[in-house]
Amino acid sequence: MNTLNLPRTAAPSSPTTTARPPGRGLGWLLIADALLSLAPVLVLGAAIGWPASLDKPAAEQLAAVAANADMVALGYGLYLLYSVLIAPVMIGMAARTFGGLDSPLAMTVAAFGALSALARAIGILRWLTVMPVLALAHAAADPATRAQIELLFRATTEYGGGIGEILGVSLFMALSLGTLGLAAWQRGALPKWLAGTAVLSAVMLAALALPSLGIDVHMPVAVAVSMLSLWMLAAGVWLLRSGR
Repeated sequence: MNTLNLPRTAAPSSPTTTARPPGRGLGWLLIADALLSLAPVLVLGAAIGWPASLDKPAAEQLAAVAANADMVALGYGLYLLYSVLIAPVMIGMAARTFGGLDSPLAMTVAAFGALSALARAIGILRWLTVMPVLALAHAAADPATRAQIELLFRATTEYGGGIGEILGVSLFMALSLGTLGLAAWQRGALPKWLAGTAVLSAVMLAALALPSLGIDVHMPVAVAVSMLSLWMLAAGVWLLRSGR
């Protein structure tokens, strides 16, 4: 008897699910950057009394930078590293929260996070490039030249501070974090407490820029920046504990 040669059918494969990659790497990055934010306070605080030193006259600041050049370079180098890592932190949180960077909201969070890191870096670089040169020149100059150097120091400080602090620390970071928090709250993409504290931190950071716009609101810089570090730390711990 002839047998029919029927085509063989492949055995049905077991269904597979595509799981989102674990967030442990991002969690550790958040925790590391949050802890790194303390380094400038510890190093520069011991060396030149930072950040209170920023309110001192230009001559005192220049003298302190010249007398503690190595520690100033180390402290601001760590501050620069912390600031640059803001970009991957916010890009990573946008990708984790919205399942990628394809949506406009995710791209907005990532873009403002990257702009915040760039503006911060520009502001900090003056302490690693221009200020040490001015400090050495000030120490060896005559009184008339010192007055000119102090004027240049103040102008550079105001300009660099405007870019680094008003744009980088305040506006761009507030827009990135606020967009993330509000969208995550609405979509349920993050726990309510984590999304809510992101929005609160964004409001506090935005308040830092209000005096420059003529609005008399006093928000301590240390409080607003510390709130951001606490949020990053909490987000990192949540990612590690949840495995999401």
